[in-house]
Parts: sequence; C-alpha cells; structure tokens
Amino acid sequence: MNYRVLAAPLPGGLGFVVVQPQWGSTVRLDPARTRVQMRISFASLTDVGLVRENNEDNFVVVEVDDDATHLAPPDACAGTADTGGRGVLFAVADGMGGALAGEVASRMAVEAVGDVGKLLQADDDESAARQRILDAIHEVNTHIYESALQNPKQHGMGTTLTVAYVRRGRIQFFQVGDSKGYIARHGKLHAMTKDHSLIGRLVDDKVISPEDAEQLEGGKNIILQALGAEASVKIDYSEAALGGGDVVLLCTDGLHGAFRHRDLEARFAEESKGAEEFCASLVQESKDRGGTDNITGILIAVNAGDAPPPQPGLLGRLSGLLRRKK
Repeated sequence: MNYRVLAAPLPGGLGFVVVQPQWGSTVRLDPARTRVQMRISFASLTDVGLVRENNEDNFVVVEVDDDATHLAPPDACAGTADTGGRGVLFAVADGMGGALAGEVASRMAVEAVGDVGKLLQADDDESAARQRILDAIHEVNTHIYESALQNPKQHGMGTTLTVAYVRRGRIQFFQVGDSKGYIARHGKLHAMTKDHSLIGRLVDDKVISPEDAEQLEGGKNIILQALGAEASVKIDYSEAALGGGDVVLLCTDGLHGAFRHRDLEARFAEESKGAEEFCASLVQESKDRGGTDNITGILIAVNAGDAPPPQPGLLGRLSGLLRRKK
C-alpha cells in the first residue's frame, strides 16, 4: 500500500500535522483527538439545472448497518443520524458520456458506495474502513470501464465520485474527479478534496493561483481522472476530526462552479438556516447564477452540543493527511 504523503509532523513534538488546503490557509489537526459520538443533521438535493435535458448527477446517503438502508430517494432527502455506531456514508457523483451513459455511470458509483455499507463492521478502525471503501471504489471503476467497452452506447462513459464517511467524531473523504468536499468552521470554508481537472493540476503545480483559476473559462471541464475512464484509478484520500458546529458540503461542479470560493465561504459564514433549507438555498442560488449544469449538494451539520469544539488557536483542526492511494 503506497501513499503519497502531502504533510509531515510539525517539529517540536507538538503532535500536529499540517496541510495546505486547496484554497490557502494552513490548517492544523491533533491526529490523536478523542473519537466521540455525535449526532448530525443532513440534507441532500439534486436538480437538472436550467440548460441540460437530463440529470446525470446522482447521490446517496446510507446509514451503515446490516441492511445498509439507502436514505436517499431520487431527488432529495433529509434527516438526522447518530454516528456513534457504524456511521453514515454520503456520496455525490457527476456522470459524463453520450446519451444517458453518464447517468448510468454515476448511478453505478453511488450504488457501489451504498453496497459497501453492508461490509463496514462495528469493530473496524479507520484503516480497515478506509480500505473497504477504497476497494469498493476500485471495483466499481473496473465495472464501469468494462461496461463501457462492452456496450457501444456507453462508450466513453465515466463519473466523478466524492465520498464522505462520518463516524464517531471523524470524517474520511475519498475523491475522484472534480466534485468537491468542504468543511466549514468558524466562518472559514476549507476544501478537503482536490480537483482532478486541468485547472486543478495547474493550481497544484503553482502555474496559476486559485484566484486566477476562478477567472478562467476554458479547462474547467477537462477532467484528468474519472471513474471508468481507465482500467485503473488513483483515489485521493483525506481525513479530519469534526467539532460541534461544523458543516460539511459535498457537491458536484454545478454547485461549486457557480460560486467563487470567497462567495461560497460567505454564504456559510452568514447562514443560520437548518441543513435542509440551507441545502435548498444553495441549489437555488446555483440556478439563479445560470444553472448551466446539473446541480447536486449534500449538507451535513454537526450538532453543536454533541461534539467538543476545537481548542482555541488551532484553526479548524481539520485534515491530518492528504494521501493518494496507488
């Protein structure tokens, strides 16, 4: 198991690791922070937008148990969950390909996430859970790739996939493509995933700044990696401790592409609505800003009284390691 480690321990034995999130500020986390039980509120919504005829986005919310019950109907769902047991899985996927092939690919991806819920065990530690989810993503990549080869109508189909697994005060992110995962904390919005797009690569290589990238029109839809595009896939992974009052957003580019980062951050800083109303307002505002693509978002709010807040002075205490799974 080879990882590309993008962070290292701070000197002085302080027990923190440092990452550089996609949009700037250094974030620190105590990786030994106590695992706690917590309740979350969540809401998810998908919309075809104003231009596309078909919705090739998909999402799933799964409360992990032996039945791995899918909580997500076709267009929306909302609820609460206790993450102290086997946790809750969330995923968004943005399909691509001719005719309805993109919808097929994205549906295959989120169904695979739902199925892995049956495999996650109560005694799995973070490493075991991570490996089960990674294996499921690799498997569905192969399935989508082979289906596209065998069916001419599905030739070239693929999908992004962003997964979040929330359990006992922790969150694990898994990323392929250009959908996004964020954590909002103390008025700051931290990108927990990196884009597998041409523009994302240019930002990573410091050819352009994140601010310059937001001004570019071309290149944003050039995806360098997607599920089903090749026989094998590299999956980005990150993890974080969650605190009371944190809000997590998973979304396809129909939502995050409608906002500049600072504008989306401002929406979180000023928002006082519940998860369901806030999620709906973000989707509607994305439509108001053009609605040129399918729009999907999942909002996860950590109940403020159910988890200890981060200690003062440790901005965010978010992601420990960003790793790339080979």
